[in-house]
Amino acid sequence: MQTRRPKQRLPSIPLLLESDASQKTIHVLPSEFPLYLPTPLFPPPGVLTGTPPSPKIATELSFVHVAGPSFEEVGLRHGVDFVGARLTFSPTEFARTLAKIAFGAAVYALGIAPFKNMPIRRAILGEDPCIGHWVGSWTGEPMNETKGLHAMQIRASGSDVHVILRLFAQFNAPEYLVVLGPADPDFVKSEAWPWK
Repeated sequence: MQTRRPKQRLPSIPLLLESDASQKTIHVLPSEFPLYLPTPLFPPPGVLTGTPPSPKIATELSFVHVAGPSFEEVGLRHGVDFVGARLTFSPTEFARTLAKIAFGAAVYALGIAPFKNMPIRRAILGEDPCIGHWVGSWTGEPMNETKGLHAMQIRASGSDVHVILRLFAQFNAPEYLVVLGPADPDFVKSEAWPWK
């Protein structure tokens, strides 16, 4: 993995091994570390499915193998049932990050005028705890190619602005849908609104 301080890079990475009888941590060379990208999967945004707003967001974690041996290969090599690393993860914070990225992209593309009173702003700031009402997984046909670092598209459904984004696209990571909410009515009526 890239670093700005290559001289401070540790020569080994801790890896957790477990079997029925024991648990231990070993240190392996970076080339022998099973590198996975954890990718959260959410239900679609509640605002689109009619699900009542809730501060809880259902999440499933999927893991995309990126480099090194697989967990299974390491398990067979060391004769253990489980191989892994510790993961600290907050579905709410990840969903809020997706919302920030989507909002920033939409403002970059269209300017701030259409977004002054959108409900997603309260969710981004944590004032609305129901982030799953606005952020979820994209379940339609793929919208963004699986190449490059990140990809996103900004779309409209009526006056509602949606952003479909794929982080770490080159690893075939899942796509997410962020519903920003209705754009300012005056902007929608103006010549600057791109979806006529």
